[in-house]
Parts: sequence; structure tokens; C-alpha cells
Amino acid sequence: MDNLSFSSITNKSSKRGLFLGKKFYPFFLLLFFFVLYMIFLSPKIEAFFSEVALGEIRASREITLNYLTPLNNSEIYTHDYKINTLSTTDLLKKVNSRTEIRTEDPRVIAMQKFLLAYNSPMYPFAKTFIEEADKYGLDWRLVASISGVESAFGNIIPRGTNNAWGWRGANPTAQGWSQFDTWGHGVAVVTRGLALGYGTHLTPFQIEGTYCPPCGQNPAHLWANGVSRYMRELDYYVDNLDRF
Repeated sequence: MDNLSFSSITNKSSKRGLFLGKKFYPFFLLLFFFVLYMIFLSPKIEAFFSEVALGEIRASREITLNYLTPLNNSEIYTHDYKINTLSTTDLLKKVNSRTEIRTEDPRVIAMQKFLLAYNSPMYPFAKTFIEEADKYGLDWRLVASISGVESAFGNIIPRGTNNAWGWRGANPTAQGWSQFDTWGHGVAVVTRGLALGYGTHLTPFQIEGTYCPPCGQNPAHLWANGVSRYMRELDYYVDNLDRF
């Protein structure tokens, strides 16, 4: 009797274990496929959708003027500012086709296309940004990116200054803004000033507190984040020249 009872209990336990195992088969199968998806498929799918989303954003991007606070509260001098656009200069006559860009340095091509995309009057001086940066060992993206935050790439500047960087000190106006003979002259002076005054290895976040003290006190760090964003975008242009 005891043997029969033990056998009965054993059979019931075995059946119960088998039943529970079968019950969890779908769970383990789902877990197995989920792991396979995360390892092999997820990176490719996420990269695909990221690329599609970025393409849509770039295709629909509109040119916007400086949405960050200009250096030293320069909105006070609004009456001294002018707005430069390609449509109000003779640059449009010079830039009839993007196929006119000819250079062996991909950074120059990227800078030309980048500035043109932002309607910048500094477009013809794209090569100057690269040459001056290389002369001092400065990051080639920095000076152009600062101009994006300070003046929407030269579209909003103190009148008659060719000063797209909120730069002060050299040949100043009555309000203290530096005046440059040409955009190329401005690029050269600002590049030299940044390299010698700040060094060649500082990041926008390290520069921010001195270049724009109010910006450095803002926890959002809009100035440094804006400059960094344009620098990353220039990297994207270099890596994807055939897309622009």
C-alpha cells in the first residue's frame, strides 16, 4: 500500500512538473526571440529609422535667425544692426549652382555647403575658416559654429562691422563691437584671438564662461550647447558630402 501510494504521488508530481514546463514554453520562446532581436535586429532597425527621421528634418528645415541671446545683451543695439541675406547681396549671382564648389579638402566642401544651407553671407570665405584654423591648430568647426550662435552665421550683425562673432576690442565701434574690413578678415582675427587667448583644446563648455559670462551662469548652457550642435552638424556634412 505504501509503495502504491508513493508511486501515485511520484506520477502526479512528474505530470505536474511536465505540465508546468509546457506552460512556460511560450514565455521562454518569446524571451529567446527577444534576445535575438535586441542583439541582431534592433541596432539596424533603430539606425534606419533615425536616418529616415534625420532626413525628414533636414528636408523640411527652415532657416531661422539667432534664437539665442546675443553676446553682451546686444539686443540693446538693435537700431545699429542690419540683416544680411543672400537675396540682398550679389552673392546670389556668384552662387548659381552648388556644382561650382571645387576643392580637394572635404572640410572646405562641407563648410561651403553648410554656410550656404544657412543662407550665410560668409559662404565665399569657407576656405578661410579652414586655412586660419589649421594655421593655429584650432578646431576648424569652432569659429563658424560660434558665428551661428552669435549672429545666425552673419545674418544679424552690428551695421558695417562684418562681425559675426560678437567680438570686441579690435577697431571697435562706439558700442564696442569690433569692425572688420571683410568677412575673411574677421575670420582671421577671431581665429587668432581664440587660439591665443583660449588655447586650442578647450571645448565650447570650457570657453563659455569667459566668452559669454551670462551664458555660463545659465544652467541650460544654451551658448555652449548651440555651438556644440553646429560643430556636430559640420561633422555630419563632412561624412555625408554626397547628400547635400
